Amino acid sequence: MNTDKNLTLIFNHFEKEHLGKDVFLVPYYLGKLLHYNVTIVYPHTVTNVDFPEELKGVRLVPLKFNKRLPFSPFWYTLNFYMYLLRNARNIDLLMRFHYSLQTQLMVIFYKLLNRNGKAYVKLDIGFESIKRAHNSQKCSWIKRMVKAWISRYFIESVNLVSCETAQAYRLLRESPLEGFQFGDKLFLMPNGFDEELLESYNLKEKIFTEKENLIITVGRLGTPQKNTDMFLRALSNVDLHEWKVCLIGPIEESFQANIKAFFERHPEKKEQVIFTGPIYDKKELWEYYNRAKVFVLTSSWESYGLVLNEAQHFRNYLVSSPVGAFDDLSCCGKYGKKVGINNDEDLADTLADIVNGKIDIDVYRNFDATSLSWENMVKLLNL
Repeated sequence: MNTDKNLTLIFNHFEKEHLGKDVFLVPYYLGKLLHYNVTIVYPHTVTNVDFPEELKGVRLVPLKFNKRLPFSPFWYTLNFYMYLLRNARNIDLLMRFHYSLQTQLMVIFYKLLNRNGKAYVKLDIGFESIKRAHNSQKCSWIKRMVKAWISRYFIESVNLVSCETAQAYRLLRESPLEGFQFGDKLFLMPNGFDEELLESYNLKEKIFTEKENLIITVGRLGTPQKNTDMFLRALSNVDLHEWKVCLIGPIEESFQANIKAFFERHPEKKEQVIFTGPIYDKKELWEYYNRAKVFVLTSSWESYGLVLNEAQHFRNYLVSSPVGAFDDLSCCGKYGKKVGINNDEDLADTLADIVNGKIDIDVYRNFDATSLSWENMVKLLNL
């Protein structure tokens, strides 16, 4: 982009998976909105060594390390500060993800070097993180005093922070913690959907009557967070009739035994419950959402749950535990149904009702999917 203004994101660990997520998309769409040049700075590692110098107009700058030194957070943090020391005056907007001591100190350091620059932090914070922050106050008075001083200086220095869910916004507003006194610098910006990428695929979105009797879930299957075992326990007690279920994502090695036991108990479900493995091609993955009528999320916790955004864009009826952005996206039950965390009976009853036609899942008749676009979301920020 031909402009004199520069937005720079400094990110701790930039990998291929981030190219389709908010880590890349927020600075990309902010740059388009503000007409800024965009740069992402990150540690150079063996897993991102083949990244291009530029992607969709975003400059990618890996910081290399002295190979004689051990790779550690200390060295890559030092490299970040050296980068700021050399470039802060040319950065008009510094962006960081996650609310951490490192982020606080980096923003403070940047504003000392460039008082006219702006700093924005996308908190990527949920209920569990806020609860942990309150519990961390149980420490020595000296540590509390130092943390409070850094927090005050950070809040004075930062120009804007955003969180992703209405629950997080409310909890931060109501919190008595010194580190959460953002005042009018706090904005609610939900995560968005990459409409530009979708357009490039020429993917024809299906209306409800064109969709299959298909239920999907997407994630790292078998991890404690995704709680996939709850899904399998529920499926054990559901007669799927003509419906199919696709579980999409990499499978934890420790979870393979659970899958084997499930099919040993229910051999009749081998043609209906399908583990696809990971699907890294976005177009292929979105085709599954496009075909599906129902999306299930059984997570024990999520800060947001980006898969819910994708599911809603493709008009999947949402069945989810009460985590992340489910309450916001479901509009208090209009677009889906909440099931209890680790409550497989509740999930089984809900799935049975869907399969047997007792729940109306054709709920998106007047829904505008573009309302979820990143292009619209970044406009919510006062930048």
